[in-house]
Amino acid sequence: MNKNVLIFLFLLASFSGLTQIKPYDLKLEYRENPEGVDVKKPRFFWKLKSAEAGQYQKNYQLIVATSKENIEKGVGDVYNSKKVKSSQTTQILYKGKPLRPATQYYWKVKVWDKNNIPSWSKIATFSTGLFQKEDWKNAQWIAWKPQKQWEKEWWERKDIESKALQFQLPSLFGSSMSMFERYHFHHQNPYDASPLLRKAFKVSKKVKHAKAYISGLGYYELFINGKRIGTQVLDPGWTDYRQTILYATHDITEQIQNGENLAGVMLGRGFYGQLAYDHWGFYKKDGYVGQPKLLCLIKVQYEDGTEENVISDLSWKVTGGPIVYDGPHMGEIYDARKEIKNWNIASFDDTSWDTVNPAPHPGGEVVAQMCQPIRVTKTFQPVNIKSKGSYGQWIDTGTNSAGWIRLRLKNLKKGQQVTIYYGEHLDPTSSGQPGRLQQMAYIGKGAAEEFAECRFSYKGYRYVQVKGYKTKITKDDVEVKFVHSDVPLVGNFESSDKTVDAVHDICRKSLIFNLHSIVTDCPNREKNGWLGDAVTGVEFGMANYDLAALMTKFTRDIFDTQTTEGALSPIAPANNYRKGKSTLWSSAGVHIPWYMYQYYGDTRLFENYWENMMRWVEYSWRNNNSKTKDGMFAEIYNDWVPPYDATYRGGGKPGGNEVIASMNFYLVLKRLTYMADKLGKNKDKKRLENQLKSIHQGIQKYAFNAEKVEYSGLKPFPEFLPVVNILALDYGIVPEKYRAQLEKRVVENIVEEKDYHLWGGIFSIHSAFEYLPKNGYANIMHKVVVNEEWPSFGWMIKEGATTLPEGYKFTSSDMHHFMGAVDNFFYRHIVGINADESHPGFQNIILKPNFIKSMEFAKASYNSIHGEIKAEWKKIDENTYEYYGEVPPNCEAKVVLPSKTETIKSGAFKYVVNL
Repeated sequence: MNKNVLIFLFLLASFSGLTQIKPYDLKLEYRENPEGVDVKKPRFFWKLKSAEAGQYQKNYQLIVATSKENIEKGVGDVYNSKKVKSSQTTQILYKGKPLRPATQYYWKVKVWDKNNIPSWSKIATFSTGLFQKEDWKNAQWIAWKPQKQWEKEWWERKDIESKALQFQLPSLFGSSMSMFERYHFHHQNPYDASPLLRKAFKVSKKVKHAKAYISGLGYYELFINGKRIGTQVLDPGWTDYRQTILYATHDITEQIQNGENLAGVMLGRGFYGQLAYDHWGFYKKDGYVGQPKLLCLIKVQYEDGTEENVISDLSWKVTGGPIVYDGPHMGEIYDARKEIKNWNIASFDDTSWDTVNPAPHPGGEVVAQMCQPIRVTKTFQPVNIKSKGSYGQWIDTGTNSAGWIRLRLKNLKKGQQVTIYYGEHLDPTSSGQPGRLQQMAYIGKGAAEEFAECRFSYKGYRYVQVKGYKTKITKDDVEVKFVHSDVPLVGNFESSDKTVDAVHDICRKSLIFNLHSIVTDCPNREKNGWLGDAVTGVEFGMANYDLAALMTKFTRDIFDTQTTEGALSPIAPANNYRKGKSTLWSSAGVHIPWYMYQYYGDTRLFENYWENMMRWVEYSWRNNNSKTKDGMFAEIYNDWVPPYDATYRGGGKPGGNEVIASMNFYLVLKRLTYMADKLGKNKDKKRLENQLKSIHQGIQKYAFNAEKVEYSGLKPFPEFLPVVNILALDYGIVPEKYRAQLEKRVVENIVEEKDYHLWGGIFSIHSAFEYLPKNGYANIMHKVVVNEEWPSFGWMIKEGATTLPEGYKFTSSDMHHFMGAVDNFFYRHIVGINADESHPGFQNIILKPNFIKSMEFAKASYNSIHGEIKAEWKKIDENTYEYYGEVPPNCEAKVVLPSKTETIKSGAFKYVVNL
């Protein structure tokens, strides 16, 4: 067989008509023209485009100014880097004059190409937020009720509920009570409605800029002169309010008018002061229990250089609104009879309203929300609507998703109650609600047309049941809305194999529907930030979405769980839940910054949280390391949802927990050792190297059988345990002399013993689809993916999955992303787009495809922080393939083909490969 791989290579124009390089897609702290940046030394990013192959940036000049006039003239009055000899276009640190709070800035960059031809970018902007307490200009937290009165009423209700069995059923699994039953349980003293707050103010001069800095706990909606500000929903993002509270910045210049103005705010509870019981105790924990409250500063800057500040203080007025019950784990009740027309405009008479009261500070540091907010990202009609008689009307949206519907209701009687239930499954008898846990209830006001839509809760669902409404619902009456963190899509994959494409689709959807300011486990049942899910889910998520800003926020959430002793929780945000009990789950505090480093070249998370990481390592070493088996780590979790365990919780293989946790901790230490060297942490590096050696010795001593050449759990078990052997290979634990034999044993288990099935859970999937394709087994792993016999991804597709279930079943949650690491296989090892681990951030790219025999083509693109990378292969005949694509300017790629490896510069490329 002819093994000459390279037939021809050519470089084509990628951007027609442009020979020199041109900077574009300017970002600051990963965001385009961000508002409210509170990083005092932010980082700059730009990409380059050019039609000329092999182009690169030779020099750059970055300027930052306080006025558009200065920036247009090329005057950087706060920063001028001058001409810098560098090809760097990312992670460029601001080194100018100290940035001022609440200030508008303009910036642009000039680049010189390889021929020293210069080119300016367009102008980009950013505004700074509030750097310290004084910048808030005495704004204070305000709420509806006097604090002592609110506390008395709250705990009286909770005491009554604690004695009622129906309230003791955790909202994790729902309750026998409907929304109306819960609300009317306290019929004489119901929970407070969602408050409406308002403040009138005057503007008498010409406005240059007006910004609103606002935090409402748990959620807020801001109105200026009757207009809702921004497209965000469920804002601000969820945090541990005892540690961190987020505020958002809005440009309201266009909404401010000369004369009388009105700021109106509607508050919702969100995860702060939850009404429904939850399994983890958030509803009763200090720091998570409080009445809805507001912190707000409106800063109006005039053309004459003066400014005026409107703050949240005791001059605001408040009353209850139409949302009379709300919470993330049950839903909300909207009583349209309680709507107050024009409440958020200046001419409204609020003399009957209450004056607000001071509210205690929730405790956390108030910082800017620097990640993308949650938004409605897509709206469409359902696929089917059926009447089920006394069981109401059923709406099939066609796919699992996170969000809600907007339902048009016609000719409701005043006081008519409509209940909307959300769920992932139709009840087998069509007689039960698909989601008693997830509801929205509506009370009509008697209008010809009304609309029911969630405001302060979201659902994970496919099906919707509507009860209490007999008018036939049509598709035109329903808008299905996707709701999640609005992170940009950066990756695409497509192939000739429809099963592979379907698996890719459900992986991607499962991830995006679990991004709600944190990485959740599922959007329906728990809505918690389980970190084991993030360990296996975030990495493939980065191949599909720009997660840089969101993961920066989520990393802070992880370390906000840290105790003074150094322990981390397995969920984030957390309320002391099982802190220090799992190194496996809490290792996300190292793995996510590592993914950030690999995908974006970002070292700041390691720099900012290095001491936190070291404290966690030392805590784990003291408290989780076995007292009798040094190097073996105690662990409460495992290789989650493997098919061999009836509980799908990973506990079916004795002693596997400790070995998996120890191997994972080995990988943690390995990555920290690498970063210690990079950051110059020599003392820490030496200690980490010693710990790395110790844990490796422990694994080899207690988990490795040299005679069988295999790893196992700590207790005898007759079967081969794939997960610990796959992890040992992937993490580099196996001594080289045993590697080939163990590799063969793992493949034998998959192919012969399990008939092309991977007999493992989320960590098995993550490592098997990374290590085995990289080492020559891509065709085998493709067969594992498309296998239609249970347990497999192909089986899921055959059974009609639209997102990934929690394990190989459809009886619990159907929107867990943690099995989605299989998606890495498609991008990295079928099409072959990889970052160079020794030069992270995709300026150096490795293109290493695997030609799958049963596929006709496969293609992918990834819009990296350096530009879009494209690669594609297609079959010409049984032994011949074409491999082609594009490398962005200022980058180079190592192309690795079956018998040829070479480095190419930017531009289009094409190879013909003979196998």
